[in-house]
Amino acid sequence: MLIDERKSLLETYESEIETAYAELLASFLLYLENGAGEPATMAGRCGAQVAAAHKRCKRGLVFAALATALAEGLDITPTVAEHLCARLIGRGVDFRAALEAFATPGRTAATKSSVRQADLADFEAALAPQIQGLISAMKVIRERHREEYREKVKAATGKP
Repeated sequence: MLIDERKSLLETYESEIETAYAELLASFLLYLENGAGEPATMAGRCGAQVAAAHKRCKRGLVFAALATALAEGLDITPTVAEHLCARLIGRGVDFRAALEAFATPGRTAATKSSVRQADLADFEAALAPQIQGLISAMKVIRERHREEYREKVKAATGKP
């Protein structure tokens, strides 16, 4: 299973990571100039932005795969999407996001999905390597931007 949205998800992720590190660098340079702010707080904010981007990218991949499965006739409900995300990426997702993506007008919680665990086993098996590949690509992006940040800090402080 190859997810078409992977490239655009990684482009968005890269942009978000670049922005997070640019904001960290700007804050740190301001700190060097006039002592404004706390470096630990700045780093924490950057870390939170990076973690949020990481979660959004993984959720985007799973939701794209689920949308394809829905189009192919699998009965994907917000609850099914939420449970699959928990199993595939190790965490649930904001149920509002699942509702927005997979709610069916007029369908209530009483109308359970016809999807069974056996139906999803092949889906999960096919998607798991895609998720691992995405995580590896995100790690490369994140490490590249972290190293660029370190080099810029070294240049700004004059320390080797």
